Amino acid sequence: MTLGPTLAVTAFLILLSSEVKVVAGLQGADHFRPSAPSDDGKRQGLLQLTAQVSKADGSQDLVEEIASVEGLVNQASRADQPSSGSVVVNSMKKRTAADLTGVTENAVGDLVIFLTGLFVSSLLLTVFVGLFSVLRRRWPMVYGNNVLRGTAPLPGPGDTFLGWIRVSWNLHINDIIQSQGLDAAMLLEFCNLMMKILGYMAVPLVFMLGPLHWRHGGNRSGLDNLSKWGMANVVDGSPLYYLHAVIVWLTVGGVQLLIYKAQVKFLRRRKLWLMSLPAPRATTILVENIPDAHCSDLKLKAYFERIFGKGSVSTSFVVKHTENLCDLIAIRDSHQAKKDLAAYQLSSTGVRPMCLGVKGRQDVLKWYDERLVLLEHQITSEKKRIIKEAKEEEEALVAQRGEVDSDSDGFSVPELDFQTRLHTSNGFVTFKNRKDSEMALCSLISANKEEFVVSMPPDPADVIYADLKANPLKQNFKLLLGYLCIVGLFLSFMPFVVGISTTAKLENLEAKIPVIRMLMKEYPAIHALWDALMASAALGFFMSFLPTFLVMIFYSFFVLKAEAWLQHRLQKWYFCFLMIFVLLVTAVGSSLTMTASQIAQHPLMAPSLLADTMPLASHFYLNYIPMQWVAHGMDLVRYVILMKFMAFRTIMEEEVARAKSEPEDQDFYGMGSRSARFTLEAVVCIVFSTLSPLITVLGFLNFVIRRIVFGYLIAFAESRKPDLGGAFWVSKLHHVQVGMYFYIMLMTGVLLKRAAQPWPGCMAAASLAILAVGHSKFRSLKWEDLPLEAMADPHEKSSKEKGDKNYKDDKDARDGKEDQEDEDVLLSYQQPELR
Repeated sequence: MTLGPTLAVTAFLILLSSEVKVVAGLQGADHFRPSAPSDDGKRQGLLQLTAQVSKADGSQDLVEEIASVEGLVNQASRADQPSSGSVVVNSMKKRTAADLTGVTENAVGDLVIFLTGLFVSSLLLTVFVGLFSVLRRRWPMVYGNNVLRGTAPLPGPGDTFLGWIRVSWNLHINDIIQSQGLDAAMLLEFCNLMMKILGYMAVPLVFMLGPLHWRHGGNRSGLDNLSKWGMANVVDGSPLYYLHAVIVWLTVGGVQLLIYKAQVKFLRRRKLWLMSLPAPRATTILVENIPDAHCSDLKLKAYFERIFGKGSVSTSFVVKHTENLCDLIAIRDSHQAKKDLAAYQLSSTGVRPMCLGVKGRQDVLKWYDERLVLLEHQITSEKKRIIKEAKEEEEALVAQRGEVDSDSDGFSVPELDFQTRLHTSNGFVTFKNRKDSEMALCSLISANKEEFVVSMPPDPADVIYADLKANPLKQNFKLLLGYLCIVGLFLSFMPFVVGISTTAKLENLEAKIPVIRMLMKEYPAIHALWDALMASAALGFFMSFLPTFLVMIFYSFFVLKAEAWLQHRLQKWYFCFLMIFVLLVTAVGSSLTMTASQIAQHPLMAPSLLADTMPLASHFYLNYIPMQWVAHGMDLVRYVILMKFMAFRTIMEEEVARAKSEPEDQDFYGMGSRSARFTLEAVVCIVFSTLSPLITVLGFLNFVIRRIVFGYLIAFAESRKPDLGGAFWVSKLHHVQVGMYFYIMLMTGVLLKRAAQPWPGCMAAASLAILAVGHSKFRSLKWEDLPLEAMADPHEKSSKEKGDKNYKDDKDARDGKEDQEDEDVLLSYQQPELR
């Protein structure tokens, strides 16, 4: 499986070696500002290249151009002869954040690096697709478990070698909503939206603006062939910059229009999702910061019935301190898992497992049986104690209940001064009517905004009850520490990158490993392969650590309340890191804090700073996008899940091994991290689209691959995750619009610096008005709660809803009348240990 690709890569490298030797002396050329190397080796490389070209085809124009560059080299060499002191100063010069993360500047010879990276990325993607096509038929429990369970959309992926590609591409979003939830479906819809946006941008940029850059730009890029199609080939003062200003307007307006239409379409799906929520989530609210006088089940119920009417509340539940009970249950579950493992060993080997105890060697199964009986007794006793204390508090409330006030609504609750020691300040209230729960979500419950804070609850199975038990005063202090840790991560991340990037530098590896030094001399094209792959791969490797660090901080210092809410928080913060350390890393300079301080003092310098730095690294991002294709192939193979499954199945049954190996690591592969990376790739393609039009084609292909890969994984392989109903989608669109602000600032700075007149830059800056208005309209579309108008006539449905056969028409869920009083449903938000 690996011999063919290895031979193909080797042959490709040998073919490239001669071209790499030709351009080896030209690395480091800069076509946005004049700069020339001063060492004799590069000057000799220019002379040799001049001689080779003149002998090859007699191109006098090219010879003269190279000779002129050689003259600049001589002049720079004479002007920059270092003194004894300047050598020390230069050696101590600070390296920028871009240097440390491997984000290199554009240079002559980058076309070879780009083609090498494109070839290798495509080849590796092909290998991973072929490997997956084999593995999915060999291990269906890992790659098609949803099909085996009957929860996958129809039709299934089939059993042909590559038939799954067509099935994945043809999956309808509504089918994904039914099987995997709205969040998962909107992740695929984001791929569809970005294909539409990048396709809209690619047509004028690649087929109109690119040829104009090449034919009429003035050949500013010189020998850098990769820049011929981009703005780097346009000389200062060219009239083409007026066209670039128009392109900025078209890009901003077109992207905003497509985003707004996509959000309007999402609102219809969100409304249907809200109306089809199952009980009790549809009629339940999460209540936080409950005053001490109402911190019990009965008091909380009485308070809301006083507001919404007697009999309006079905159940109420205040979270209770059950830490001791949870510890006992955790120990019991651990012992049960070890007992099950010992029982499997007995059934598979026929030998009873033994252990060394206080009484000598004894049967493991018998020992665990004794411990489990004891733990069950302790758990039962602790549960009875908690229930008894809660009942005593409620009986005390009944004994102190005041007389019915005839002037009131017939129900009054006196304020009690005692401090509860069992109940927390957070709880859940389940109404009998959907309209009451929606009104509660839209209303200000108390005059004090910090009391009775209501919100839509997470999925009952996703609630983190430990966070709801947190002490509010201690939590405020921990929250401050959490934000300080995030700031510290921002500031300390760069030294972490420095250590790894320095180790991975090819020069350092050559100095330490003789084999690599020998290979470099024998096959110079390997240098191009390393430059093409390792810079982008290293940056992706660095950023892959961030989600884990952020999750550790969130778990330690933040109140999350639900795993899905953790993922949403992770999406927002991870995207901030990606923007700074991937997209804006060239503008960071040598110090993040110094750059931020300068921009804070002089905000208008931001466009100039971006224009001075980001265009110089456009080639790096042309390599960065294809490198993501390899990551998509690795995601498709699910190598981590496969290795865990293979390991577990040696000591337990296959079904148990599959359950143990799922789900995939939620730090990096969860909805939050995936959404942040999807958005970053979209923003990179948009920001560099005008500077380097080819990136729109690469970005389009990137989202085609993402749509196919994740369409299959989400629908047929991965387990269903808790659903927030599109919160990740809204954040993704918001982040894309934030990226549009950077696009406008970048293009404004470039046009102001390079156009003969300031008008092109001013025209580009004026597109901020379009973006601001579009962003404001986007934010004005309310999506969080179900509008009360939707509850006005629950029997009425629009023609679109009537024709949509993919949504279940559940009358009880739509009109909000939960007539069935199923005890299990009503107690879904009770703590699991108390059920």
